[in-house]
Amino acid sequence: MIVKGRDVARSAHGLRGVRRAAHKGAQAARSLLLLSVVLSCTALAACQSDVDGIARNVKTNDIKPPSSDVEESFGENGAEITLLMQKGSNGLFEGPSRDVRDAAALGIGELGANQAFVKVIDVASPAAAPAAVAAAKSRSSAILISYLPPATTAAVAAMPSDQRPPLLNLGQPVPATSGNVYNLASSETDSALEGLRTAAASGHKKVVVFAQRDLPQAADLRLADAIRASGGTFLGITRYDLTDAAAAAAVQTAKPQLQQADTVLILGRTAITTTIEGAIKAGGQSNLNFVGTSAWPPQTYREPTANGTLIAMVEPEATSLISERYQRHYKRPLSADAAYGYDAIAIASGIIRTKGPTGLNAETLTSKVGFRGVTGLFRLSPSGQVERRLSLYAIGGGKLNVLAAAPASF
Repeated sequence: MIVKGRDVARSAHGLRGVRRAAHKGAQAARSLLLLSVVLSCTALAACQSDVDGIARNVKTNDIKPPSSDVEESFGENGAEITLLMQKGSNGLFEGPSRDVRDAAALGIGELGANQAFVKVIDVASPAAAPAAVAAAKSRSSAILISYLPPATTAAVAAMPSDQRPPLLNLGQPVPATSGNVYNLASSETDSALEGLRTAAASGHKKVVVFAQRDLPQAADLRLADAIRASGGTFLGITRYDLTDAAAAAAVQTAKPQLQQADTVLILGRTAITTTIEGAIKAGGQSNLNFVGTSAWPPQTYREPTANGTLIAMVEPEATSLISERYQRHYKRPLSADAAYGYDAIAIASGIIRTKGPTGLNAETLTSKVGFRGVTGLFRLSPSGQVERRLSLYAIGGGKLNVLAAAPASF
């Protein structure tokens, strides 16, 4: 058999690999891109700086990662937005960290309007976090944005909220027990839950789940709890490895659950997802609805076995509004990490520009009407979670076909 599972997707909520540029002029794109701090404030587009004038607002504007002895700032004036990151063993920001750093530079150059700047701080370990945060507070930093390993971000989040600025976390979710901590990035599980809600609305509530071996246990519990909370029946989860043989074996293992199910959720960042779906459909059970996730790689859409699968995700067109400029400045495609980084800067700079640095508080950050960015419409909750409005698609004819666009508001 052919091993398909090694072709792992780089997408999350349909963001990775989106390279289409906006087809309108630069000024129109800038107005659309400006994150809507949907509060009782004036339109933010009027404050935006020239897209091609990033160099005027960014002290270090090269596309190379900074060396270990460089302390970077993007922008020169206004309130500080502190970006907490960790350099690699070679003293450079690498991979996703570099993506976030560059998106921060792009975002503050376009949206800062000389009222905010980004200071990049290297935090080498959880033990170094308290000193870095204390220093940021002493500089009157308006907000912390973290793209750190989970343990280090958790150390920051655990600090009493009156001893640090608010925290926006771009990495894996961390507990928000100390308050004023907000996890911005969405997971594959968020996409899965939205797809399951759609299936449940049509009466399909008996769910069996297939997931890659490395799916965290916490995701299992969250899925099971959400299915039961919606009045559904969670029939169990079957893990699979990334080969055709493993996929076939997983389907055989789950046969008793499949016979009771009316909905199959298949999670994974691999083309093996469609191998599993094909094996299930080959069994002849005709009453099943299939739900995929935003993590499915685009090549899966071309597989005939995937036809009819529901997937909930952020509209890919949203990221096209900045993807061309990101590609032009940094010579590589916009990633999901970069898109989240851009939106974090947009939230912070937008609020600073309309309400001042003190406006970055729990009341404003958890506005019920939310924010609209390149990662779609979302809002932050006092519990630290992010809620997103996703569009619903069905796979057919080798592509995603819109079934229902994301709501325009909460």
